Amino acid sequence: MTNYTAAVNNPNQAIANFKRLDVDEQLALLWFVYEQMGDAITPAAPGSASPEIATGLYDQVKAQEQQQQLDTMRAIARSDQSNQISREYGSLGANTKLAFWYFLAQGMTSGEIIPMPDDYELSNQGQDLLAALETMDFEEQITILRSAAEGMGSEPASGSNV
Repeated sequence: MTNYTAAVNNPNQAIANFKRLDVDEQLALLWFVYEQMGDAITPAAPGSASPEIATGLYDQVKAQEQQQQLDTMRAIARSDQSNQISREYGSLGANTKLAFWYFLAQGMTSGEIIPMPDDYELSNQGQDLLAALETMDFEEQITILRSAAEGMGSEPASGSNV
């Protein structure tokens, strides 16, 4: 069974395939998914996301220089404990994390956040996973995106430090 077939037939396999991608590939896949499905993702969990919290975290990233923005996104994807925004992100609920990535995708489109390089191409594994996601029904897509977003970010530091 190919990775594509496994991902289509098993959302847990799709998540496992996502986690096997390197950090930049994970970020690129999120970008491509939001580019293709963004309008449908926004209202996915209106009552359970905290858009004002996601917006606050987004604003922190937006205030950074572009290379630092990319470094911060990578730190979140790597669950880097040494990065404060990664720790703050780690304390968010799954739907708020999903909203944060949506805001980042919007910021990339508007130019507030470092954009995807025009010539970027997903690896074969990334293309397979994106194709698998496109064939799934909306609820499965959201479940996979939520799981991917939830798995990122670091645990908050102990004590009073975030």
